Amino acid sequence: MQRLWYNGWKRKHALKYQAVDTPDGMIRQLWGPMLGRRHDVAMLGESGLVQTLQQWFNDANGLPYYIYGDPAYQLSPWLMAPYKGVLTEAQEMFNTSMSSCRVTVEWGFGKIVALWPYVDYAKKQQVGLSACGLGKQYAVAGLLTNCHSCFYGNSTSKYFGVPTPTLRAYLAGEG
Repeated sequence: MQRLWYNGWKRKHALKYQAVDTPDGMIRQLWGPMLGRRHDVAMLGESGLVQTLQQWFNDANGLPYYIYGDPAYQLSPWLMAPYKGVLTEAQEMFNTSMSSCRVTVEWGFGKIVALWPYVDYAKKQQVGLSACGLGKQYAVAGLLTNCHSCFYGNSTSKYFGVPTPTLRAYLAGEG
């Protein structure tokens, strides 16, 4: 059973999560857990994120807004990823610029673990005993992290200069 949870790339047992964060540092979509050995593209497909973007992530004229994703993801009308292969100078500059933005998602995961260390699976959890509840615990930690950000801000909102919503606006789905 432990083999199912093993991530050979990170050389440890792991659960994986996918998050979509906005420039105000709020976690707008948190999906998981998925077995650590599964590829990120499988997680993207199972999460239904692209379908959600297709339905809801367009401007008034129907043109898609974009999110910037993991290098493993494929390009789509709603999802951008770093350029691959032999790159032009402009493509290299784009990748460098965007990688500094993509790291903000990692800040969100870091804040969850800093505020709620119990959900740090590798250090605190035993998969065989608590795997069924780990996803729920992590989702609640994500929600509470967003509430904390409403009161105290976060690194991402400071980085982009975008204020976090008030707690009232966030919980009402307005911010």
